[in-house]
Amino acid sequence: MEPIDSEDVPLASIARQVWAGHCRPAEFFDAFNRERIFAQRPEIPGILVTDTPDRGCWTRVFSTIERLAAHAGECEYLSTTGADFMQLVPTGVGVMLDPDDEHRIPVLSQVASAAELEVAWARFARERNPR
Repeated sequence: MEPIDSEDVPLASIARQVWAGHCRPAEFFDAFNRERIFAQRPEIPGILVTDTPDRGCWTRVFSTIERLAAHAGECEYLSTTGADFMQLVPTGVGVMLDPDDEHRIPVLSQVASAAELEVAWARFARERNPR
């Protein structure tokens, strides 16, 4: 697991804290909604969505422009708050924050209810960090 880096942006830092068990996923989702995120912008208006067999449809967002560049190289991008970005995401599409990093977190508010997300997160966290 990545160490908590006090120099990192708040969103990535909170994601690390969730994985470490120091805060609840709800705290991350609150931060995601208010913090600025970055996403690769396609040639035509919209968002890039990947249909992954057995895992559904996903789009990727990044907590920093540097993380986006490391993932996609030099590209056109958009930047907005997580809450505003989620308004662009079609129902049934999950959002993965910082997919190349250990602290990656799925944002599934368009896919499941908050209660379902808490249950799924608890199960996933146990599988990733068995005690």
